[in-house]
Amino acid sequence: MAQYEIVITNGTTQQSPVQVVPQAQNNSVGGEKDVPVSAGARYAQSLLKKVVGVGVIVHTADQIISQQHSTISLTTGAQEYGQRASYFYQKGSSFIKSVVIGGMAGGQVAGPGGAVAGAAVSALLNIGGQAMNYFLQKDVLDKQKSLEDISIRMRTMRATVSGRRYSNITEY
Repeated sequence: MAQYEIVITNGTTQQSPVQVVPQAQNNSVGGEKDVPVSAGARYAQSLLKKVVGVGVIVHTADQIISQQHSTISLTTGAQEYGQRASYFYQKGSSFIKSVVIGGMAGGQVAGPGGAVAGAAVSALLNIGGQAMNYFLQKDVLDKQKSLEDISIRMRTMRATVSGRRYSNITEY
């Protein structure tokens, strides 16, 4: 490598020129010492840079698609369609992200076979979690329906007994 010499002079006073010579062998900044970096650390740094780059791209794409879903009801007037599209996009993107992350983690541990195994395990866990959420939500809705039915029956009993109103007037 070629060395460069920079000379800075002050023309107003009679001081000697200051010379700045960069060190070609040392890539340190601010007088820090060069510390040898292991191959594993370099690999981790390159992987982190890739993940961060992908994360920014995914986040930007996610924002654009979410904005498109939020304007469906404004452009078409179909609010329910916009809500459905947003819901399915949210569930689908969550599934894809978890599978990709599982594949990346498995690939780091055990190579290509680990990537496939990690993606499969992540997909199964995601599907299992969605099924669990479905059945828990179904249970809540069933309980709400039962309580509503009880409430309707109680209202009907109060109206027929205490108010002397009859639900079927043709009986009398």
